[in-house]
Amino acid sequence: MIVKKLSMKEQCYEIMKERILRGEYELGEEINIVKLSTELMVSNTPIREALSLLEADGLVVTSLNVRAQVVLLTSTSFNDIVQSLYVLVKGAYELCVREGRIEVCLELMEKSLMEQERLLVEKDSHEFVKESIHFDRIIFEALGNPHLSFLFERLSNVLFLMYRANHQREDWDHSRSILEHQMIVEAIKKGEHEEVERLLNEHYHQTFTEE
Repeated sequence: MIVKKLSMKEQCYEIMKERILRGEYELGEEINIVKLSTELMVSNTPIREALSLLEADGLVVTSLNVRAQVVLLTSTSFNDIVQSLYVLVKGAYELCVREGRIEVCLELMEKSLMEQERLLVEKDSHEFVKESIHFDRIIFEALGNPHLSFLFERLSNVLFLMYRANHQREDWDHSRSILEHQMIVEAIKKGEHEEVERLLNEHYHQTFTEE
């Protein structure tokens, strides 16, 4: 087995991404490159290179004066991402049905539901959000199409921020995501494919667009 050593750019990227996903940087917060350079004991160059990777992930935005800040999600960007996600998942599900991959999909989804229930009891919000996104990813895993998986992964980091924003709300019912996932699984078991698509559409729009 070959262990790949991360470059300085990649190390900075992983550190900054984890901080953003864990909420150590707030949405819209400016990232102080000089301060970060001092803290990590590196030059500005690998940090700027890491910021370019994070911008490609949709996690930060940069301006012409080289300032960088964590993405600030607006209602418009929420809706754009929700629409993109729904189109991807719906299309991947249709392919799973056509190619006979539903049993594989169901097995993985049921395991994910059990894990979500465990994390909900343990009140581990960060891991719960990660597992909720894993549920979304399962259709792509079952399908085994690397190109579609790549497209989903491009959305997954911003998707994490969206999930986290809702799950941190005091009025958010954390068991709601599990219930909606359970309904999707039951519809898949019954072969009610139009109902699955309706539930997916409802799940994503209710999860990410309600105030």
